[in-house]
Amino acid sequence: MAYASVVSLAQTLGQLNTRIPGLFSDPKIQSLAASLDYFKAFLDDSSNSSYYHQENIKDLVGKFRDALNEAENIIELKICEIHQRGNEDLVPVVQKIELLREELVLSLETCTSHDHDTEPGEDHFETRVGSPSKPSFNANLENDVVGLDDDLEKVIERLLGYSSEREVVAITGMGGIGKTTLAKKAYDYPRVRSRFDVHAWVTVSREYGMRRLLLSLARCIPGMTADKLVEKTEDQLAESLYRKLKDRRYLIVIDDIWSTKVWDDVTRCFPDDDNGSRIILTSRLKDVAAYANPDSPLHEMGVLSLDDSWKLLSIKVFGVNDLCPFELEDIGKQIAERCGGLPLAILVVAGHLSKISMRRESWITVAKTVNSVVANDPDKCLGVLGMSYNYLSNHLKPCFLSIGAFPEDFEIKARTLIQVWVAEGFLKAERVESLEKVAEECLEDLISRNLIMIKKRRFNGEIRSCGMHDLLRDLSLREAQKEKFLHVTSARYVSNFLAQRNEGRGFSFLSNISLNDSSELSSHVTRSMFFWGELSISSPPHRQISLFASFKHIRVLAIISHMFPAFPAEITQLTHLRYLWIRSNGGLPASVSHLYNLQTLVFQQPELYYMHKTLVLPRDIWNMTQLRRLRLLSGNYLSKPKRSTTTDDVLGLSNLEELSHLCFASCTEEVFSCLPSIRKVSILDAASDDASEYLQNLVHLEKLETLKCVCYGQKRLTLSNWCASLTSVKRLILSGCLLLSQDMASLAALPNLEVLKLRDNEFEGCAWTLSDEDEFSQLKFLLLAEPRLLNWEAGSVNFPNLQKLVLRKCICLEEIPIDIGEICTLEMIELICCSSSAQNSANEIREEQESMGNSCLDIRVYVDDDEPSSLFDFWRAVLD
Repeated sequence: MAYASVVSLAQTLGQLNTRIPGLFSDPKIQSLAASLDYFKAFLDDSSNSSYYHQENIKDLVGKFRDALNEAENIIELKICEIHQRGNEDLVPVVQKIELLREELVLSLETCTSHDHDTEPGEDHFETRVGSPSKPSFNANLENDVVGLDDDLEKVIERLLGYSSEREVVAITGMGGIGKTTLAKKAYDYPRVRSRFDVHAWVTVSREYGMRRLLLSLARCIPGMTADKLVEKTEDQLAESLYRKLKDRRYLIVIDDIWSTKVWDDVTRCFPDDDNGSRIILTSRLKDVAAYANPDSPLHEMGVLSLDDSWKLLSIKVFGVNDLCPFELEDIGKQIAERCGGLPLAILVVAGHLSKISMRRESWITVAKTVNSVVANDPDKCLGVLGMSYNYLSNHLKPCFLSIGAFPEDFEIKARTLIQVWVAEGFLKAERVESLEKVAEECLEDLISRNLIMIKKRRFNGEIRSCGMHDLLRDLSLREAQKEKFLHVTSARYVSNFLAQRNEGRGFSFLSNISLNDSSELSSHVTRSMFFWGELSISSPPHRQISLFASFKHIRVLAIISHMFPAFPAEITQLTHLRYLWIRSNGGLPASVSHLYNLQTLVFQQPELYYMHKTLVLPRDIWNMTQLRRLRLLSGNYLSKPKRSTTTDDVLGLSNLEELSHLCFASCTEEVFSCLPSIRKVSILDAASDDASEYLQNLVHLEKLETLKCVCYGQKRLTLSNWCASLTSVKRLILSGCLLLSQDMASLAALPNLEVLKLRDNEFEGCAWTLSDEDEFSQLKFLLLAEPRLLNWEAGSVNFPNLQKLVLRKCICLEEIPIDIGEICTLEMIELICCSSSAQNSANEIREEQESMGNSCLDIRVYVDDDEPSSLFDFWRAVLD
């Protein structure tokens, strides 16, 4: 992708400028920077213009992208040579870029000279506006409203509501979800039709002209003569519409709106006479939908359930009155499930099924290739979904495309995605904000556009994990391959795959792969690689080349499942790595410190974890000054800091924000004082007599927000006096501790504590009694999991701001304190595998609150636990 290449090279030049004084005084670097500025401006202003999609322009953009990648390769490989000998190696590629820039300018001049739609003096980068699309409905879909009953009822209720204020009912959801169908059904509902004096429908689409939009609306209004309308100016049209609607109760539908500007332009036409007028607005963009009336809730449409998906598929294939043959029903339900609940996809697949043989074998073939069936009809499903991608701003496109590297239906940790985006180098901080903040905003933006689905949220609303609909993922993979941005395969033998795609910026191997020779795994432009299965190389040892030796420019390397017997030495030579996930039965070598650009290191050594052994980190790790996250599966020992060989200063990991799982012996003042940016620490070790003494040094971590302390073995850790010093901590997770009453009082006094998770802890006397003075003033989330706890005495005064209480495997707990239900902020109580008496007390709380008129408290009781189902899920849980 061209934009990613531009931002990546600009970022690399910026980093070099801090290391090499006077770099930008070099004419070749100045020329390169000027070309970058020009090309970025071109991409920002023209990606949605018609000439951008002309073949000659697209070809030039591709050449520009390749040349920029080549320039970045040279700069990254020749840092020392550039500093010592000048920039001779850059001369050919800079000249190539200059020629491409001149050719692009000439081509654009030719395009704009023939562009009759562009007004004189109009900037040729400006997006041109067209006319709104005519209202159109998929008759097949609108006649069979399946799974929309609840949605329709809620929308109609708002349309017929007693409020006399003009209200906007905004419907949002991903492309193909049925927004237009829902709006049309509500619009045509008899009681709705009879309630309003005037009805009008206009479909906007992405490119619109305001005058034509107003004309389309005006032609729906009785009494507005078509001949006279054409003669009016835009302002006159708006004024005429306003007068015709004045003092009349109207229902207006604005379908498929893509920009807040549309609402700003058209809202002046709609008088608010306090007579119950309504406006229905549909958009796949949440922020646009919410803009028209931020005080009203959005109506967010979700995918169909499996039952409704099958019902719709069956109706479209066999009709309303005929039933599916028994021998096809089970496979038909599989097909419906694989459509992911998207009505438009179900219609496409149903159309295909209706044209083929009604034999079980034929349907089994379709079940295996549902996504291919949809992709082969691009004008319908992928064409609709593709609009969402085509009109993404340039900075969001690489974020969207990169998600295809994760397996289908994979639950992606939001923080992992953010870290990968930052490491890839295609994000640009326009202001002083960090790249992590930019990445968070990009994620929120893609979610608001219904391109990414939220899987889980934290109690405070933060996104915990996300995912992507299968069809959107297919769209992502198709566009990523077209842009040479990412190539994904599930094949085991990948020789041909690699030979045909050696120019890819990223690769993702979803299954076990076999190579005849490690030299097949080679690319000079690759920046990211994901291996989700095992690696197997069949070449004899004397022919084997280092597996990753050819990836000198790689920034993201995630080898999720393969277990190396020892840490591969060649990986320590990949000095541009910023994100590394690797598993090995050997420890971390001292040479890992050669990865001086590394920001995130996820290292798993399961053997040590299961045997409760400690990993000794190399002392040279203190040289990795760019490291921000060090996530280890087993307990680890971090030795005291080194001194610089040149200045005799003590080295420190000044950028490190997250560190896991330290042993107690590493929790020294000497270590912690050299970690000034630490926000998240986890400790994993067997409890010892001196553990509390070590933990008192946590006071030196002044920015600490999250602390996790897990103790194993027979002995339990006491909190003693060290927990009282955690004044900055917001999230505290304790496991394997003995919780004394005075220690719990100290926890209650922590001024910033918002989340408290207590797992496998023993309460003194198997009781937790809170006095009125024990107030967890800021606590919003409380988890009690597998506690040695019989009696819990507490009241609403102890948890004045609690929002969620979770009890997991509290098999001995007699009851939940009844006064917990009195907490006015409490939204949910969740019980998983708890004692019957605890469940009964939860029901008593529910009944008491309902009798007092409080129906907002959600109490959920589960019999089964959701333990991690695989080793990989287990690791994710441990590292979380």
